Amino acid sequence: MIAVMEDLDMSMLETLDVEGLGALPKGFRYELHEGNLVIMTPSSFWHKEMGDRLWLMLRTAGQKVFHDPSVRGDLPRDSRLPDIGVVVTTLPPDKADYSSLPGSAFGLVVEVVSEKSPNGEYTEKAHWYAARGIPEYWIVDRTADRSHEDGMVHLHRLSLAGPAPAYVRERSLLLSELEAEYRAKSA
Repeated sequence: MIAVMEDLDMSMLETLDVEGLGALPKGFRYELHEGNLVIMTPSSFWHKEMGDRLWLMLRTAGQKVFHDPSVRGDLPRDSRLPDIGVVVTTLPPDKADYSSLPGSAFGLVVEVVSEKSPNGEYTEKAHWYAARGIPEYWIVDRTADRSHEDGMVHLHRLSLAGPAPAYVRERSLLLSELEAEYRAKSA
């Protein structure tokens, strides 16, 4: 992969926008933070497992859920890549041509905390998603006992009270408990 990155035309980064991220070398996850390219670090298998379990739980509940959906910011050179996203609008008929949707298309985004490279899940990302009006934001973090089999899910709801939109934590529970709640609802 290093050789692929060495072949990257650096001049294209000056004008790279959200839709252009698909032209970058495959095998990496990218975000644009106000025009600055961010290459995401590989995630742990715990991180992947938590994301897969949430995806399956939400998909089984009938949600239109996606891994790594790109959320477009207000500027052409601004986007974030949550681990999970639930789309609540109708996808464009030519969806194969889209790699990113505006925040208004999402009802929920989920970030799984990467311990070795914290990416501001509790701070910058929460503020960014709130500013885009996404109604729910969940953060999955390690449990107090550092379980390899479970995660602590912090469920937040958007509040418009105050000077700027912000998330308010509604509750926290184990992923296994949240999965049980979803199973009970569908039974």
